[in-house]
Amino acid sequence: MQEFREFRLDVGDIELAGIEWPGHGDPVLLLHATGFHSRCWNQVVKGLPGRHIYAMDLRFHGNSGSLGAADWGLMAEDIHRAVELLNLEQLVGVGHSIGGHLIARAAARTPQRFKHLVLIDPVIMSAERYAQFQHHFTDLHASDHPVSRRKNQWQDAREMYERFKERAPFNTWQPQVLRDYCDYALRPADENALHQLACDPVNEAGIYLNQKGNEIVLKELPKIVTPVTLLRAPPGENGLPDLSASPTWPGLAAALPNCTEVYLSELNHFIPMQAPELVANYIRAA
Repeated sequence: MQEFREFRLDVGDIELAGIEWPGHGDPVLLLHATGFHSRCWNQVVKGLPGRHIYAMDLRFHGNSGSLGAADWGLMAEDIHRAVELLNLEQLVGVGHSIGGHLIARAAARTPQRFKHLVLIDPVIMSAERYAQFQHHFTDLHASDHPVSRRKNQWQDAREMYERFKERAPFNTWQPQVLRDYCDYALRPADENALHQLACDPVNEAGIYLNQKGNEIVLKELPKIVTPVTLLRAPPGENGLPDLSASPTWPGLAAALPNCTEVYLSELNHFIPMQAPELVANYIRAA
């Protein structure tokens, strides 16, 4: 992989951490999914040699700050400020899962800065689905969500990899992507050389539960005049909870002014982890 530099951006109350791979052409900004970090894009970046690429750690993730309660509106403002601070123009914005939601809101706010969006199974749901979330989860605390009870004491990244490699959904990922995830997911926890997740499980659970107000993205869709490539995986069956199922509203492509939808029936929600070369190809085309 080409040389990179690490950097930090002061977006007001916190600093966001990022990676830049200097190169040529239109800049690319990569935003990861909930619970992940910027280095999960390593294998996608390998498929884009020589391109100018940025990848950010979202608030509560990786090396970025974790101040405040989980709030998608606040996280969307972080990304808007990052694009402004980096003064990005002709930007190819790429987001997976929550990253797709956040980059879409940034593009709705400043469409003149964007050349193309690649939304990878974004968490942009139907109005009915948002209403269901608010009805069922309004009174739940993050500690009530099963994600908050994820194992959070690790010897090292090797232990993490060995634990996950045969378990769903990680067993559907390319092995090197899983290694990248594990290698950069931990930070030292105590003097006994134990490590814990950089994205605290309670924060991760809070992000899943905090859907109040996120339906605003549906009103912003008409403002996204930028061409969009939408990569979408199959939905879950019978409405059962499944992190591998697509959370994307099936009507999203039709609601966007200029969108090309690609339905990837053979993949699941973790498209960049299963097929980084495919994702790189779509970014290159954008």
